Amino acid sequence: MSQPHTPSQPNHSVEHSGTLLETDDDIRQALLAGIKSSEQNITARPAVPYRPSGRPPLVLLTVCDDGAADGEVVRIRSPRFIIGRTHGDLKIPFDKRMSSRHVEITHQRVGGIHRWVVTDLQSRHGLFVRVSRALLTDKAEIFVGKGRYRFDAPPSEPQDTGDNVPAEADSNHTHALSEGAGAFRPPALTEILGEGIGNRIILVKPEYWIGSDSICLICRPDDQFCEPRHARVYYTPKGQWFAEHNKSQNGLWLRMSQVKVEKTIQFQIGEQRFRLKVQ
Repeated sequence: MSQPHTPSQPNHSVEHSGTLLETDDDIRQALLAGIKSSEQNITARPAVPYRPSGRPPLVLLTVCDDGAADGEVVRIRSPRFIIGRTHGDLKIPFDKRMSSRHVEITHQRVGGIHRWVVTDLQSRHGLFVRVSRALLTDKAEIFVGKGRYRFDAPPSEPQDTGDNVPAEADSNHTHALSEGAGAFRPPALTEILGEGIGNRIILVKPEYWIGSDSICLICRPDDQFCEPRHARVYYTPKGQWFAEHNKSQNGLWLRMSQVKVEKTIQFQIGEQRFRLKVQ
């Protein structure tokens, strides 16, 4: 005769020579108790979850899948980590725009503070970091959609606005790089096309939009990764030029030789995008 079915009993703590081992259920109950106690009117500071304090914080490198924000996660446990096409701790051999040794992620300790730094190893195509806004200094490079642009500052100081530019200047006209020899040369945004150059937009207005919409003065109608109004390039009363993205899905990327990581950054080398997070 079959025995009646009895429901499974909860996972009780196991005793070993007077020592009780805590089960997963015990730990969950302790966490819930901690949450409830923090909601009560208690003057003492509640405990925070445990984390190591004697070693550097764990760093998570996400190799983003094509067209996605997530992907393979690599836990960096060494003080030096190299990414490249053919050499390093992480190799991406199919990306021809990636140098053999492209970037290095290193741990530093300054004044007792742990920090992580991403450094471009003098690669041909550079390290691009996603930013909300970028100050455009001379020869600064930005990535918008599939477009790569270089900012060329005027040789004179300060930078003038469109009010001081001769009327015959045409901001939508393509200029050769040899033009502009004179007492005044306004700033320009030059498109980089592989190993060559494309249009050179003379910046004679205080504001420009880069986007796929025809209303944008810097128009990218065939760029599927570019929003209708993707990024704004503008001049401030302090005499500085900035680029700022318009909450666009694919963002604005600034070429940097080195960046310090405090919490999380996204960067691109070659055509591969990454996210680096310090726990």
